[in-house]
Amino acid sequence: MEKIKSYIIGGWGMLSLTGFCFLVLTQFFSCHGKQKVIETTKSAFVETHQSKLENFVFLVKESHGFCVPDDEQSCPEASNILPVASASGVILSSSTSHIFVLTANHFCESSDIEKMMGELKIRIFIGESSRMASIVTSSKKADLCLLESLRFKGEKYTQTKIAKSMPLIGEELYNVAAPDGMASPNTRLMFSGNFAGCEILNCVFTVPATFGSSGSAVYNKEGELVSLLVAAAVNFENVSMGPHVDTIRVLVETVEETIDIY
Repeated sequence: MEKIKSYIIGGWGMLSLTGFCFLVLTQFFSCHGKQKVIETTKSAFVETHQSKLENFVFLVKESHGFCVPDDEQSCPEASNILPVASASGVILSSSTSHIFVLTANHFCESSDIEKMMGELKIRIFIGESSRMASIVTSSKKADLCLLESLRFKGEKYTQTKIAKSMPLIGEELYNVAAPDGMASPNTRLMFSGNFAGCEILNCVFTVPATFGSSGSAVYNKEGELVSLLVAAAVNFENVSMGPHVDTIRVLVETVEETIDIY
């Protein structure tokens, strides 16, 4: 059987956005003034699993100190901040002082081109706030990355429950993501699809995905995490792929030997 051709979702997609000013945290991107979150009606799934929206995070990889000098002016020291990539993520859990976020490893990794752009840092956007993050652990093979960041005073998060097994083929799934970097405090882009099965390392879903969807959570009908989207079929954005839930559980259990995540 011919292998499905796929591409990594994430990476440089953010640089080609047409709606860049629609992104989170207007005070950082300086596109519009700060807006109040607007309450709207929600579906039955959202009403039951509100934390699935609250635990969504938007991630931006920034280059600090990037500058292209011209003939008359040199670059100031570490003065410029340039967003070079975006991704999605999910808050797995939180302690009294930190939050733990799961996303795609290919977003956390830095390409050779990105490394030439200055010091690279990862910023997490949650609602109206942002904070820097550090990598706790990662798996290139599983394309998973666990980040740690500060938990601000007054913040409350519901622990994301990891499913015990993958769904049945054909079962409906839900996804919360920021494709093409589209995310704001007032909106959450939710998608649905079906589980199609697993092939060795990757499982397949009929969930739409594109650049920026990397690291977005996939939930079953019970609101349990079953996977993260890390790749999509070429020229067919309604087929996406992600690691088996057992792979996620192994990563978390390995980290818990030294850090109390759950």
